[in-house]
Amino acid sequence: MFILNIAAFVFVLGLVIMLHELGHFIMARKAGILCHEFAIGMGPIVYSKKKGETLYSIRAIPIGGFVSMAGEEINDDLVKTGMHIKVLKEDGKITHIILNKDDMRFNDAEDVFVEYIDLQGKDGEPLMINHMEVDEKAFYVFKDKKLQIAPFNRSFESKTLWERFITIFAGPLMNFVLAFILFALISSVTGFAKTDDDGNIVNEVGFVTESMPAYGYIEPGDTIIAIDGEPVENWSDLSSLLNDRQGQRLISYTVDRDGTELTFELTPTLFIVAMGIQSPREEDMSPFDPDLVQVGTVLNNAPASQAGFEAGDIIVAVDDEPVDNWSDLIALINANPSGDEMSVLIDRDGELLTLNLEPYPHELIRSQGAPVIQSQVGISPVQERDIFRSIFVGSFSGIRTASTMIFDTLSMLFSGVVGVGDLAGPVGIYSVTASAFQQGLLSLLSWTALLSVNLGILNLLPIPALDGGRIVFLGYEAITRRKVNKTVENYLHFIMFILLISLLLFVTYNDILRLFNLG
Repeated sequence: MFILNIAAFVFVLGLVIMLHELGHFIMARKAGILCHEFAIGMGPIVYSKKKGETLYSIRAIPIGGFVSMAGEEINDDLVKTGMHIKVLKEDGKITHIILNKDDMRFNDAEDVFVEYIDLQGKDGEPLMINHMEVDEKAFYVFKDKKLQIAPFNRSFESKTLWERFITIFAGPLMNFVLAFILFALISSVTGFAKTDDDGNIVNEVGFVTESMPAYGYIEPGDTIIAIDGEPVENWSDLSSLLNDRQGQRLISYTVDRDGTELTFELTPTLFIVAMGIQSPREEDMSPFDPDLVQVGTVLNNAPASQAGFEAGDIIVAVDDEPVDNWSDLIALINANPSGDEMSVLIDRDGELLTLNLEPYPHELIRSQGAPVIQSQVGISPVQERDIFRSIFVGSFSGIRTASTMIFDTLSMLFSGVVGVGDLAGPVGIYSVTASAFQQGLLSLLSWTALLSVNLGILNLLPIPALDGGRIVFLGYEAITRRKVNKTVENYLHFIMFILLISLLLFVTYNDILRLFNLG
């Protein structure tokens, strides 16, 4: 399973990054910019193939990627007046410039002492070394590689403001395109909840989850008509009534099954999302006591897991307040919206232990589209498939929801609700990818779409070293009608790149601590 999880992680991250870089690459090529390399991953090259002017490579570390475009950075001239070089010619033009005049591979090449050089040709003049014309597709020859020269008209800097903007913006745009396609695909498979003429979701059951409390009692096709005797007209009524009964352990469901009314007493499964625990299944407790606050499942890397909770623990008290039932625990969680540390007294096989728990802040949970407390019996409404709605509703709705989650998280980061240490890096992304992969293809596709939107938005932030920072510099140029000093711009990009790498290392360190429950 570990190998499959790694493969899923590499595929998801590789797809999201490859399409991002492909956006840059396609528009750069369309603008006539020379692209030296199109790389997926970072670090040493493990596979490469040269096609046309570009080297396509896969690198060892499956994080990041890049398109190396001529003119993006300031480089010292590789050939300067006063240098001794060697050259190879074809049809009277220099095709290879050997930088090391002592390179024994080119003993027959012509020795040249450089007195004059112009390899830019900014005014349409031919490229020259001394009196010799240089082919615009000539190569510099190094010890272990060749690099095509980049005349000014093939460089990023030579292109119009619009061409440079669209080349930069095309990367994040491709991430949104990928997310659009994936959300549309997911919606076309899952469908949309069936609604009545007023737009309310009908209270007909479409699916019952196996191993959940309703399984074996409520059936697909049943219509929920009452909860504890209170009438249910639509699914919103059902949700509202259940939310009012979060801590209630026995709930009466009345259904209409082919004209016959049936009533079932069900014990919902409680998900205390703020802690990362859920109540046990009835078959896991002997004898079954629905009010006993016993931990059924502890979610990986959640606050309860970090605090040391285990399945079977019985919660006795929180901050010296006795917990006699689930309603008591829910009330204490709801009274701590900021996620302050809680001292939890538990009974573990007859031994009393105190664990310190820092629950998720409620604002963080809701920003991810989740409730703080969730009570479920495992039923969902009837779904209808609609290709038109999948394309024009499901896709945009998915992108909007994902974007809102990301902006809410950024807002909480800057407001201090969450800290930098709470961010996820590559290890965290691997952990979520593995979990999504184990839940099935649709879950993996949904996570890929969310990750793609995440990458697109983060890259558009107005920060040097990111696409958004480069767009800001283009905006300055559009307003002032003059380019930003290239040296200053590159220094800003470099400094921010170092800071971002440092941040990446920091969050990766925290990811590892969380992965092994060391933090």
